[in-house]
Amino acid sequence: MVEKALSPPIYRLENNLTGHRYFSLTATNANRKSPAQITAPLHRKTILFTNVGADLYGADYVLLCLVKSLDSNRFKSIVIVPYDGPLVPELRKAGAEVIVREFPVLRRGIFTPRGLIRFAWQTVSSVAFLTLLALRQKADIFHTNTASLWAPAIVAAITGRPHIWQIMELVERPRLVRWAMGKMTAVFSTRVFCISDAVRSHFLEGNARHAPKFQTLYHGVDPAEYDPAAAGGPLIRERLGISNEALMVLYAGRFSEWKGQDVLAAAAKLLFDSGLARRLDLHFIFLGSCFPGYEHCQKDLAAELGKLPEPARAHMDGFQRNLPDWMNAADIFVLPSKRPEPNATVLIAAMTMGLPCIGTNIGGTIETIDQDKTGLLVPPDDPGALAKAIACLASDAALRDSMGRQGGIRARELFSVEKYCRAVTATYDEV
Repeated sequence: MVEKALSPPIYRLENNLTGHRYFSLTATNANRKSPAQITAPLHRKTILFTNVGADLYGADYVLLCLVKSLDSNRFKSIVIVPYDGPLVPELRKAGAEVIVREFPVLRRGIFTPRGLIRFAWQTVSSVAFLTLLALRQKADIFHTNTASLWAPAIVAAITGRPHIWQIMELVERPRLVRWAMGKMTAVFSTRVFCISDAVRSHFLEGNARHAPKFQTLYHGVDPAEYDPAAAGGPLIRERLGISNEALMVLYAGRFSEWKGQDVLAAAAKLLFDSGLARRLDLHFIFLGSCFPGYEHCQKDLAAELGKLPEPARAHMDGFQRNLPDWMNAADIFVLPSKRPEPNATVLIAAMTMGLPCIGTNIGGTIETIDQDKTGLLVPPDDPGALAKAIACLASDAALRDSMGRQGGIRARELFSVEKYCRAVTATYDEV
C-alpha cells in the first residue's frame, strides 16, 4: 500500500499559555485525523540600547522599566551608558549587559571650534565601535533613548538594522540643533516614539512627510514603586525636623538654567516677604543634581536660599533614590520649568503619589496636568504667579486633597508604564 503524501506544512505565529509567541509548524497527514505539531521558540532578539545618562532621572528610569519588562527568553538587552552611575547596577540586576563608554552628545556646549572637532572625532570613533559591537553581538534592533545621540542611528543605517528612536527631550534653541535633531530622527529611524503630542509636533516641523514614523506614546512610573500607602514620608519629616502640621513644597529634578529652580526660590522669597510662608508654615525642599559643567546652577540656588528671611525653612538634599518617600512627605509638588518640558516623568510620579502639582503652561506639561482638576498651570519665569499658585494650594486643604486624588487617577489611567512597555515590545516584534 502506498501512503499518501503529507500536505504542505503550515507555519503559524501562536501564543502559548505563558504569553510567549512561537512559530508553529503543523504537518497534517491524510491517514491521521489529528495534526502532528512541532513547536520551536522564536529567535531571541538582541536589542542594543544607548542612553545619554547613567543616573535615575526620568529618561533613565523609563529605560530601566522597559529593560525590566522584556522577557529574557525572547530578548537580550545590551545597554551602553556614558559613565558609571546608579542606573548601571539596576540594569545589571534586571539582566542586561552594560557597557560604559562615552558617546558624543549634542549639547549647546559643543558649538566652539574645539567642541565641534571633538564631537566629530567622537562620532567617527563611536560609529566604528558600535559597528563592530553590533556585528559581534548580532544585534537585531537599535534603540536610542534620546535625540541627542546620533552614532547609533548611523550604525543602524550602515548595518541595515531597524532603529527605534525614543524622544525624551524638547529642544528649542539653538535653532540649528533643533533643525538637525528633527532631520536625523526623521531620516535615520524605523519608528520614533515621542513622550507627548508637544514633542511629536515639535519634531515634525519641516518633516511632515515622515509623520507615519512618529507616534505619541506616553510613559509612566511603576505604581507598585510609587505607592502612597507603602512610602515612608513620616521618616523624611522626622529626619528634616519638620512637623506633621507644616506644609512641604517639593521640587525634584536636574538643576539647570531652564528647569526653573531659581524661579521657585524667588517665589519662596515673595511668600516669606509677605508673611504667608510663616503663617502657612511652609518649607521648601529642593532635590537633585546637575550635569557636569552646570555646577553654577546648584551654587547659585544655594546662595539664593541662604538669603531667605528664614533659610532654615529651605532644604537642599541632592539626588535621592527613595523619591517616593520624599513625595509622600510633601504636600505640593512644583516643576517651574522656564522652557517646555517634553513630559516630565517626575511630574507623573508626583501625580501617582497623590500630590497636587504646579507646572508651567508650556510643552508637554499641559498634557500632564489637567488645569484646576489635578493641579495648576502658571506662566514660565513668573515668580509672582508661582507664589500665588503655591499660596492657593497651601491655604486650601480640601483643594489639595481633591487635586491629589484626581491626579492619581489620571496618572494611572493615562500614563501607564505597562502600556508603554507593551507597545515598545510589540514594535520590536513588528520590525
